[in-house]
This record gives sequence, C-alpha cells and structure tokens, in this order.
Amino acid sequence: MRVTEKQRFVLSQLRIGKQRVRQIKLTEQLSSGIRVNRPSDDSIAAKKVSVLQTEYSRIEQYQKNVEAAHRLLTVADHTVGESSNTLFRLKEIAIRGLNSSMTPSDRNNLAEEIATLRDHMMTLANTRTENRYIFGGYAMSTPPYDNAFNFVGDTNTTSIAVGDSSLVKATIPGGSAFGDGTAATVDVFDNINQLETAVRLGIEVDMQNELERLEESIEQGIEARRFIGLQLSRVEASKTILAYKDTELRAGMAQLKDVDFTSAVSQLKVVENALQATIATSSRLMKGTSLLDYL
Repeated sequence: MRVTEKQRFVLSQLRIGKQRVRQIKLTEQLSSGIRVNRPSDDSIAAKKVSVLQTEYSRIEQYQKNVEAAHRLLTVADHTVGESSNTLFRLKEIAIRGLNSSMTPSDRNNLAEEIATLRDHMMTLANTRTENRYIFGGYAMSTPPYDNAFNFVGDTNTTSIAVGDSSLVKATIPGGSAFGDGTAATVDVFDNINQLETAVRLGIEVDMQNELERLEESIEQGIEARRFIGLQLSRVEASKTILAYKDTELRAGMAQLKDVDFTSAVSQLKVVENALQATIATSSRLMKGTSLLDYL
C-alpha cells in the first residue's frame, strides 16, 4: 500500500496527541494531588472510591448524631445534678424545721427559702436546649411543667441512631426526674409544696413525712443520673468506634485517590522526553514539509 503524506501527518499527530494527553493528565494529578479526578482516570478505583464515599457520608451523619446526643445528655446530666443539690438543700431546711425552738418568724423565713428553691426547681425541670425542652418526652416545643407545677409532657424518650442498628436514648423518660403525675414517680413539686406548708405551720408530723419523701425525690434524681450516665457511656463508645472508622475510610480513599508524587514526577519526565522524541522523529520523517516543524 502506498503511504501518503497525509497519512504520515495524521499518524504523527496521533502519536503526539497521545503523549500530550498523558502529559496533561499527569500535570493535572500533580497540581491537584488527586490521582482519580474522574472515572476515566481509573474506573475500578473510581468505583471503589464511590462506595467508600457513600460509607463515609453515613459515618459523618452518625458522628453528627453522636454529638447531638452528647450535648442533650450532658445538659440533662448537669441539670439533674443541680436539682439533686437543690433537694439536698431542702433536706437541710426540713431538718432545721423540725427544731422545736424555732419561732414563727424563723419558720416563715425557711418557708420562703423553700418557695424560692421550688421556683428554681421549676426552671430546671423546664430546661430547654437545642431548641427543645428535654424533660417532657416527645412534647419538645412546650414546657413539660405548667405554672401549677403539673406535668403536661409525656413519658417517652428520644432515640438517636449512632451506628448501624445502634440507638442511644438522648433524653430520659419525660417526667422521670421531677415526677410525671403518676404513682410510678415521686411528684417533686408536690413534695416541696407540702414541705413549705408544713414548715410554715410548724406541723412536725407533716415535716417528717415530707422529709421522708425528699429522700425518695433524691433517690429518683440519682436514678435519673444513672440512666443518663449509661447513655453517655454508650455515646462515648460509639464516638470511639466512629472515629476509628472515619480514620480507616479516609486512609482507604487516600490510597485510591491520592497521587504518589515521586512516581508521578518520574512518569511525567518520561512522557515529556517521549513527547520531544516523537516530535523530533515525526519532523524528520516528514522531511521538513509539514506543520510539525512549527510544533
């Protein structure tokens, strides 16, 4: 077959074009630091990266859930802890009220302090964070205790996914720390109200009864903190596991995507030398009669 000048030119252009494509690809990889910029760079690696990225997105969401659960539980823990401190102070007042040498004025002063502490407990029971009330179950947008100290929430808990088939309770059952209005819990506010009345009137029997109920209220708070502590432990365990998975996934994607700079620089040098050699060879073959002389 007769090889025409045009065929020589086209073949030369194809050889030069292939070398330039390789040159551009390597230059792009070196500038971006990424070996797989598009599926055509390495279809197998690109598919694996896609799978890993999907898994990484899930891990990121679980990590966000863990942080949200941790914030809610931490606030609940601090709040219930403060309520326990308040109940211990009320216990001290109740014991002082049993002193028969107290005057009516002394008792009124103690009763006023009890009323102040009751209002403080109300503030704690209606604690709001993350744009939600945390002690009212699913009733997140309204205070769980009304102005008459009645529980108006529900007894549910909010669960948050922190892993595949892994849930943690981000809130305690509504009403479990301060009373839900049923016999299943101690009504802390009724306990405080009755104590205030007994101290103000100096009724020793009633003060003794409310002091015993205070012990139950304190124990109820301790149980609520124990529940919170268990959930916080699960959150911390999930956080550790997710951090490990995060590191492993990042390493896996980096191994597939990132450029080996030493190897890439070496390849680029080879390609540039090959390109120059191809241009020189093509120019000689065309005997100076083609546009290759100007490339």
